[in-house]
Amino acid sequence: MAAVTGLLPLAPDDAEQAAPGAVRRLIRARRSSGSKLTGVVVLLLVAAVTVIPIVLLLVNSLNTAGPGDPTHYGFENWRTAFGDSALWRSGWNTVRLAVPRVLIGMVIATVISWLIARTDMPGGKIVEVFLWFAFFIPPLSMTLGWILLLDPANGAVNQLIREIPGLGGVTNGPFNIYSYWGIIWDHLTTTTVPIMVILLVPAFRRMSRSMEEAAQICGASRLRTLVMITIPVMRPAIIAAALLSFVYSLKTFEIELLLGTPIGLNVYSTQIYNWLENSPPEFGVATALGSVFIPILIMLAIMQRLATRNRSYITVGAHTFNDEPIRLGRVRRWVVAGGMGLYTFIAVVLPMGAIVVGSLMRRFGFFQLAHPFTTAHWSALFEDNLFASSVRNTLLIGLFATLIGGVVYFAVAFAVVRSQLPTRGGIDLMAWLPAAVPGMLLGLGLLWVYLGTPLRTVLYGNLFGLVLALVISHMATGTQQLKAALLQISPDLDRAARICGASQIRSYFHILLPLLGPSMAAAAILTFNAAVSDVSTVVLLSSNDSRPLSLLLLEYSTSGALEQASVLGVLMSVITVGVALLARAVTSGRLRRPTTRRARTTGSVPPSPRSTTKAGASSRETSLTATGS
Repeated sequence: MAAVTGLLPLAPDDAEQAAPGAVRRLIRARRSSGSKLTGVVVLLLVAAVTVIPIVLLLVNSLNTAGPGDPTHYGFENWRTAFGDSALWRSGWNTVRLAVPRVLIGMVIATVISWLIARTDMPGGKIVEVFLWFAFFIPPLSMTLGWILLLDPANGAVNQLIREIPGLGGVTNGPFNIYSYWGIIWDHLTTTTVPIMVILLVPAFRRMSRSMEEAAQICGASRLRTLVMITIPVMRPAIIAAALLSFVYSLKTFEIELLLGTPIGLNVYSTQIYNWLENSPPEFGVATALGSVFIPILIMLAIMQRLATRNRSYITVGAHTFNDEPIRLGRVRRWVVAGGMGLYTFIAVVLPMGAIVVGSLMRRFGFFQLAHPFTTAHWSALFEDNLFASSVRNTLLIGLFATLIGGVVYFAVAFAVVRSQLPTRGGIDLMAWLPAAVPGMLLGLGLLWVYLGTPLRTVLYGNLFGLVLALVISHMATGTQQLKAALLQISPDLDRAARICGASQIRSYFHILLPLLGPSMAAAAILTFNAAVSDVSTVVLLSSNDSRPLSLLLLEYSTSGALEQASVLGVLMSVITVGVALLARAVTSGRLRRPTTRRARTTGSVPPSPRSTTKAGASSRETSLTATGS
């Protein structure tokens, strides 16, 4: 009987007791990561900062009372909103602007990201840096640059084209930035393609070439390998980038306001702005329109989970990692580099140069003046007391939003991807919710939250309230970026460290976080850039003492001071680029030193940069941060 008992499998508790100490700790950690109580607590914490403002929006969309009148609930706001033909026109304009630019941008960004991260194309890092810089410049300033170039009457490019013999009688065009395709072009060059490249390049860099080599050994061409192997494996990152771009296309405001208003093209966000600008403001009607898009965003989040569930997208694991670039050929690589250089010059360098030129003009766009250029606008901006206080506020807001947001976004992404929490699907949906409403309406919801709590003196009109609003507003961007990165990293790496005796914190610090370096750097820089350039989220929550540079830029632009707005746009770009380069230098240096010290101490030869395990290659991977420098 004893012999038979010895052959029977051990019960789970007995097996755990018989396992080594490190394995027992790992089993207990996995069990705690699936605790129902822990899942409910995490879900409630995320819901507290994402659901409550939106619930207040929904409740106040039913408030039909005027400002200062007693509260009265009904469906009059909804009937007014849906009975207005402007709602349907703006909704259709939103869709017909968003879908084409997301599809076109996804194709362009995927090709550019693949060329930068996976091939030996010359100048790839330079192209990446310029795309980062295009994204750093506030959209309003880039739009001013395109107006200076492509205004149908006075645009510099149009004037040069009309100098061609035979076109002397043409007084307008041929290009018109105030048009449907002009708005799409502005979005593609200003936000859509740059942000997709920022999100996709780190994901492409983490993919081992071994899978592509296996396909080519079996006879697949490079194009077929790209379509059948590379893109399917990159599906989480591509879907996340496309969905985030579509989400933000539903909330675009500045570009449509500046380019669409002259031709009567209103979109969802500008229609809400028009209702809020009425006298008295129609908060209930605007909130009713904003509430319409909440179920749309929930469906998008569900679609993303359905598209990526039950599949493995791990490209970083305990196997041989080969990051050798794909060779395009001696002639082809320079042809491709020339094409990328031409695109970068047209889409990025021209509007950037136009912004600088605009900041030096006496009158924005008037080249025909006798002496069109001056530096007086730069001197006037530096002498403005509002500028000094706004710079200080912006740096503080950006720093704390980046630090707090990085911790929050990693925790949410980790809970969704790595934990066994039964509520992780709900946590994922909650992280998407802030993206479901325009920043102006989210700011309105947070304003009601701030004023309704005992901490209103700390939150309303203070920097901490603005930081909290920005962290909540951009939660979807940060969590989706880190989710896509975590899906590519095998959990076996840090589990192996745990079995070898490392604590949970040590395994994450030395294994997981170094591998996440590029994506975390990208998420941090995106958060800082959002904190610097966001207007709609903070406009209702700031005061004179907490005004950031983004609101100062809005004031200059709406008051007609386009020259000062161009100057401020250039300075804001310099700030964000400087922070991005500093973050890159600090991150890459911190992750390289341990490997170098160990190689010196042990006397071992450092692993080959072309073929090594991913754990050993983390310093090289991290050195290729998303800044591209």
